[in-house]
Amino acid sequence: MNNVTNNGESEVGKYSIATVSDLTEIPVTTLRFWEKTYRLVEPVRTEGGHRLYSDTDIERLSWIKARIDSGLQARAAHRLLALELDKAPHETIAEPAREAGLILFATRDPMIVGVQELFLGDRGYAMRIVHDGLHVLRDAEAIHPDLVIVDLVLPGADGLMVCEALKANPKTADIPVLMFSVFDIRKRALAAGASAFLQKPAAGAGLIAVVEELLAAQRHTAA
Repeated sequence: MNNVTNNGESEVGKYSIATVSDLTEIPVTTLRFWEKTYRLVEPVRTEGGHRLYSDTDIERLSWIKARIDSGLQARAAHRLLALELDKAPHETIAEPAREAGLILFATRDPMIVGVQELFLGDRGYAMRIVHDGLHVLRDAEAIHPDLVIVDLVLPGADGLMVCEALKANPKTADIPVLMFSVFDIRKRALAAGASAFLQKPAAGAGLIAVVEELLAAQRHTAA
């Protein structure tokens, strides 16, 4: 994203919400909802209460739209923009889980890592990121994480092989594994030893719910 200043012509409000909707292909209702919910792009108002967007506003909205088109959810896209701007969005964020744990996360997709760190980091989970299936096996035995999240496609050993190896090793067999893939391979994942499966894009409330369910079951088993 190009750097923009907070002063000058780029900050002057001059585009109506209808014009911005046409330029960005974002519906008017969505623009209003994002403004109210995230408060990251806030156009100036005329004396009559009409919104006027600046060039900077349009640049930021276009950036968000591009990330959503690539597969992110709106909330994650706004959070990533906030990080770009070094400014936390003003939406209400859930308090971290009281018994957050260590998650070993394996994927070669940097975009997925960023999204998962946003969602899981907000809940207080510590994340260890690896990009190779063999590294998952090495680190799982060394640090014994509370949960392993593994992508299907990995160099070294794919997600199915990782699941089978983790369950075959007495030192890691008790660690729950969440596998995800763009393909619907739920039956193969569960047969390989995965505790749960999510199909991409796997993020947001659905991801949090599965992670917390697996960790709760793990704590119950260990008690």
